Amino acid sequence: MQELWREDKYKNLRFVEMGRFRILIFSFLLFFICGCGNKEYSRVDFLMDTVVEVKVYHGNKAEAREAIDSSIEEMKRVEQKMSSFVPGSEVSRINKEALFERRSASDLREGWISISSELFSLLEESVRVSNLTKGCFDVTIYPLWKIWKFEGDNVEIPSKREIERALGLVAYKNMILQNGKIKFGKKGMGVDLGGIAKGYAVDCAIKVLKEKNVKSAMVNAGGDIYVLGKKQGKPWRIGIRHPRKEGEILGIVDVEDRAIVTSGDYERFFFSKGIRYHHILNPRTGYPAEECQSVTIMCKETTFADGLATGVFVLGPKEGMDLIESMEEVEGVIVDRKGEVLISSGLVSKIKYANQK
Repeated sequence: MQELWREDKYKNLRFVEMGRFRILIFSFLLFFICGCGNKEYSRVDFLMDTVVEVKVYHGNKAEAREAIDSSIEEMKRVEQKMSSFVPGSEVSRINKEALFERRSASDLREGWISISSELFSLLEESVRVSNLTKGCFDVTIYPLWKIWKFEGDNVEIPSKREIERALGLVAYKNMILQNGKIKFGKKGMGVDLGGIAKGYAVDCAIKVLKEKNVKSAMVNAGGDIYVLGKKQGKPWRIGIRHPRKEGEILGIVDVEDRAIVTSGDYERFFFSKGIRYHHILNPRTGYPAEECQSVTIMCKETTFADGLATGVFVLGPKEGMDLIESMEEVEGVIVDRKGEVLISSGLVSKIKYANQK
C-alpha cells in the first residue's frame, strides 16, 4: 500500500470488539458496567478518513472520559501534521517546497528543507522499514499516488507513460535526512506517510492514555490496533478478517500490550477488463502489488507494524514470511493471492481458527 491518509480506511482489520461501519459516525460516548470494579468507557469518532475507537476500562468516569478525549485529540494533532491531504500540514509543506515553490535563498541552493524533530524521527523509522523490506515500503511513493485514482465514478488506470514518469521520482534512497532537515535527489519528489502515520497516531494515543494512568485500553484506527494491558483480567481477543469473505474472520488471537495491524486489498479497488486493481501500490512497478490478499503483523509498536504490513504485502508471501521469522517479537499472518494462509512459527499454536469451537 503505499497508503495515504485517505487510504487508511482500506487497511482494515475486522475484529471481535467492533462491527462494520459504512457511514460517517458522529462522536459519542458509551458507558456501561463491566464488573471487576472498573467500567468500560468508549468513544467512536471519524478522523484520518476512517472510523476510530478508543476503549478503556477504568474506575473513575471523569478520568476515563478525559483520558479518551485527550487521546483522540492527540490523533487529530498527528493527522493535521502528517497528512499529505491536509493543506496546512507539515508534510504538505514539504511536498510543496520540494517543487521549489518557496524556500530561502540559502536552502534553495543547498536543497534542504527544515522539518520538525517529530517528523524527522518518523521519516527515519520509515527508512528503517524500507531497508528491511528492500524498498517495498517507500514513503516517497507520493508521485505515484497522485496519478492513481480509487475514488468516484471515473476511476481509471494511469497510462504507462504516466507511471514511468512517476516511478522516476520514487526512491527512498534519494530522500536524504540530516541534522533536522530533508533533501530530495530530484525535483518533483515528495512523501506520503499514509502507510505508517496512522500506526504512529495510535502509538501516540496509547502514550497519552498511559500518562493518564489508564492500565487497560484498546485503540483502533480503521484496523491499526493497539491493546494495552488486559481486558477485565483476560487478554483481548482480536479477530483477523477474511480478505475475501465479508463479515467472516480467519481466526482469533489473544493479545495484550501489543499492536496488531492488517494491510488488505479488499477495501479500495476497482475492476477493469476483468482485472482487479487495488490501492496497495508496488513502488518497484507502479502498479498494485499482486502477491497477497492481506498481511497481519503483531509486534510491540503500531508504527512499525503499520509500515511492515505494507512492506510485506508488496514483498510477497515467501520473502515476507522469511522477514517476519527473522525478527524477534514479530509475528504475522499472510494470505497469498490464491487464498493460502501462512502463519509465523511463533503464532501458529496461538491462533484460534474461526471453525474451531
